[in-house]
Amino acid sequence: MAKFSIVTAAPPTPNGDLHLGHLAGPYSGADIFARACRLRGERSVYATGSDVHQSYVPAKARTLDLEPLDMAQGFADEIAAIFSSADLATDSYVRPQHSPLHRETVRDFIRALHDGGRLERRTEDCLYCERCRRYLFEAHVTGACPRCAAASDGNSCENCAWPNVCTDLVDPRCNACGDTPTLRSYERLVFPLSRYAERLAAFHDRTVLSPQVETLCATLTEHGLPDIPISHPTDWGIPVPVEGFEDQRVYVWAEMVPGYLASFAEALGSADGSGAAADWRQVWDDPGTEVVQFFGFDNGYFHAVLFPALLMAYDETLRLPAALLSNEFYELEAAKFSTSRRHAIWASDLLAHVPSDTVRFVLAYDRPEDRRTNFTWDRFRALADGELVGTWQPWLDALFTRMEATGSGRVPDAAGATRSHLRYLADLDRLAERGHRAYRAEGFSPRLATRVLCELVRGAEGFAAAQSRLYASRPGSAEAAAALAAEAATAHVLAQLAQPVMPQFAERLWQALGCAGEPVRTEAALLPAGQAVKGGGTFFTPLDADLEVKVMGA
Repeated sequence: MAKFSIVTAAPPTPNGDLHLGHLAGPYSGADIFARACRLRGERSVYATGSDVHQSYVPAKARTLDLEPLDMAQGFADEIAAIFSSADLATDSYVRPQHSPLHRETVRDFIRALHDGGRLERRTEDCLYCERCRRYLFEAHVTGACPRCAAASDGNSCENCAWPNVCTDLVDPRCNACGDTPTLRSYERLVFPLSRYAERLAAFHDRTVLSPQVETLCATLTEHGLPDIPISHPTDWGIPVPVEGFEDQRVYVWAEMVPGYLASFAEALGSADGSGAAADWRQVWDDPGTEVVQFFGFDNGYFHAVLFPALLMAYDETLRLPAALLSNEFYELEAAKFSTSRRHAIWASDLLAHVPSDTVRFVLAYDRPEDRRTNFTWDRFRALADGELVGTWQPWLDALFTRMEATGSGRVPDAAGATRSHLRYLADLDRLAERGHRAYRAEGFSPRLATRVLCELVRGAEGFAAAQSRLYASRPGSAEAAAALAAEAATAHVLAQLAQPVMPQFAERLWQALGCAGEPVRTEAALLPAGQAVKGGGTFFTPLDADLEVKVMGA
């Protein structure tokens, strides 16, 4: 079978809307990668879902005085609508509370771990709030991270991405009442992660990792991996299918591993049109398949350490991910996006006033790949109005006007190309290859890809200026026709390279050049001589003058 890419994005928690900080990370990254696979003629599916069993869901519902599942349903609907508005073409968006396949896959996974002797029953001290009468973990407790001293919730630190065991938090407090918790012993099912250190190190050596994830994995394994409880005495989540633990719930991060498998199964059913969960294992383990996972760096430990170890424990023959790609935080005016402080630009509000391609372009151009990047309205306008409207649109207008005037609405013949034209076309081929490499897992960088797009347009603009005397003095010559053919070749390459980031623009440009369907990668940059061109039109329009007021006041 042709190469098949299984692309996943860490499922969003349905405890609030998505802001631009969310959109700039794994969700747009996974979509761009999946589209790039299809551009190359490969198959891909993009699987994600709703992370409804996170403890942050009932915690948020409690503050809003709402029933947790009702609240989660509403936010999951809004997130799905945002995905659609942003052209994030997911093949599955699984909602665990509505998916029998998800729940059964999770139960089978936990049973297999237990029955295979991969889990241990351990009685250990845990944090407990006497006033709330609640076992404290994750969203229910906050303290200082024992690793970096930043404020951290239970079980993992958002700042340094290291796990904690809750009892090692410095000065912990119950997030509901603010009291200092006491210690209480609980018996839980524990996954002995520390035993997988050597196998994980070997896995990391053969896997494509974002640089910051590579460093995290190395320091975690060197420091010593903690053993991880995969059951918790709480009432939120999937009941543990092991005798004696039925009153506990599966740790949501352990649930996510089989959840990805179930989401992929549903994605296959969606992709082949059957609507039924397909035989995911046959495709997953095929030699031509690669699994590529996208997530924020704060989830790096889970995806790069805990998840592969759980998969190893579940079935040593199961294919592990080929690439683990993370992103840092996207900030707003030099401060982290914050839902609680209302320091955010909501994706739905911006997409209601700005075309999705423009939003996708800006977020990709400033994507926080290896460092935190920053959203400002001045920057947004500079890229949207200065680059797309101010540079791309004028060049495309001029190109289609010239083809209509001198080529009778058809692609000219390049047979009369001069040495300078051939040099330009050779440079165009090299630039196109740079752009395509930026979409592969080994060097995945929408930041680089969008810069290549801008370089393409600016190079074409300069080339057109250099040919202006030729166009003016010898408009009907073979050399002028070849120059125009080289410009049209640039638009041809632009439509291909823009498709993963700006799918609507790319398809419009592709079809305006007389090409059928949606963009696909071609070996030749030059378009067939004589191909009928359908004409350009307005691809980009200026942002509203009062956009900030409309979005921030929405």
